[in-house]
Amino acid sequence: MKYLAIDTSNTHVSIAVAVGECFFSATLPVVNGHSEETLPLIQRLLADSGIGLAELDGIIYGQGPGAFTGLRIGCGIAQGLALAHDLPLIPVPTLDVIAFQSGAPAVQVVMDARMNEVYTASYRDGVAQTPITLQPRAALSVPADIPLLAGDCAQELNHPGKSACELRPDAASYIRLVRRGGYAAVAPEAAGLLYIRDKVALTAAEQQARKHG
Repeated sequence: MKYLAIDTSNTHVSIAVAVGECFFSATLPVVNGHSEETLPLIQRLLADSGIGLAELDGIIYGQGPGAFTGLRIGCGIAQGLALAHDLPLIPVPTLDVIAFQSGAPAVQVVMDARMNEVYTASYRDGVAQTPITLQPRAALSVPADIPLLAGDCAQELNHPGKSACELRPDAASYIRLVRRGGYAAVAPEAAGLLYIRDKVALTAAEQQARKHG
């Protein structure tokens, strides 16, 4: 099957096109913004793969959590392309992909949520054991029998007794994960995002409360 995958959940843009077992992928740091980097990269990889958008079986996108603006841009681009070419969309949580990339039988996935917090969930054999939650960096709760932290801020956390693996969501891994099954396609107009947090910044009063709390 032929898929396009888009991840714009962090400080990088990751795009992949798969035609059968042939993958065309690239990950770039965001320099001018997600919107400026994403479409040219999609166009380049489609050209490299030799197929057009109308030939795809679906578009996979990072559902979140992650950077609010990046997520909205990625979802918006995926929706626009899917609507224009009558394609289904397949949303995949970003933490699921990091757990898959880690290859570990038991892993605590952590993604930077800013404001001294992380998005996190526990996984065993690639299956989420807990909901994705928002936790303070300094008080991250990890089950005793999970030995590994994986994610874009894993090495910064220095959690006692845990190994760390620095990973960002990779678009090619989205495709491999979807091909294993378990992720439902949705109509473009039904595409949504998984934010977890409903705000991107603290007010001055909230910042002071945290300092003195």
